[in-house]
Amino acid sequence: MKVGIPNGALGRSSFFNSVGYDIGGLFYNFSELENGILRGNKKAPGQFSVPFADRDPRKKLVLEKADPRIHFALNCGAKSCPPVKKFSATAINEELRIVAQAFCEQEDNVFVDEKSNTLKLTKIMSWYGSDFSSSSQQLPEAIVPFLRGESQEKLLKMIESNKKIKIVFFDYDWGTNASNSVKFDKSSLSLTKIGLTF
Repeated sequence: MKVGIPNGALGRSSFFNSVGYDIGGLFYNFSELENGILRGNKKAPGQFSVPFADRDPRKKLVLEKADPRIHFALNCGAKSCPPVKKFSATAINEELRIVAQAFCEQEDNVFVDEKSNTLKLTKIMSWYGSDFSSSSQQLPEAIVPFLRGESQEKLLKMIESNKKIKIVFFDYDWGTNASNSVKFDKSSLSLTKIGLTF
């Protein structure tokens, strides 16, 4: 079923908190799948609580530890998102490695500026910084495995110099390349949440 494309911050919030899937008789919206299951039941950016309360039956599916590479695999439909890819259970580790490196190789996602000792990063790494490292000071080291060649060498030199690395985040382009699309309207949804009485 086509439900349209969300417009603006409120539209995106409504979309990701309303549209989802019935899995095993329980409803999971897109935000719950990302932040509840894949991120280990962490708060979404701008949210005040975790997706699943202690008594929520869906909490048993939560991953113990978030793999930051998921942020290079998930796509919300914005131009700044990673491209849509298909993943398989048998090769997921290698596939996540490939998409992480491919995304970080693009200079409008990760740019190492050795002259100014600056690391410019996708806004994704700001919003989900805790998935990549425990502090912003450790973020440059956390990025190294996602880089290759000259960019990786430059960043390693910057880290080894022990000088403070300035971190700047690129603006996020929420625009879409979609054509012939309709605007998202929550009232057009036909599924209802089931099995969520606690």
